[in-house]
Amino acid sequence: MSQEMLESAIDAVRIGQFLEGISGLKYVASQVRPPDKLYYSANIWLVRAYKESGQLPAAIKLCRQLATSSHPRVKNWAQQALPVLRQPAVRDRLNMF
Repeated sequence: MSQEMLESAIDAVRIGQFLEGISGLKYVASQVRPPDKLYYSANIWLVRAYKESGQLPAAIKLCRQLATSSHPRVKNWAQQALPVLRQPAVRDRLNMF
């Protein structure tokens, strides 16, 4: 059941339904624990959903937590994602017009 809920939440994020996606991803993440793959998948997608919906502080906070994961691939992903999340948006750099 959690796998189906994860897929549904990911689909919502992919089509821009961020509130629905975030809600579903948070639920899935709350129902499983590391080292369950669903836990990591839900949280990685949650970082993405937060970022894409403009909730950068939440994305950065969760990404920081994932960067301390004992799972090497998740830790590596988060460590690579953090600098990207912290970059100022291109539109902010072009805000002189």
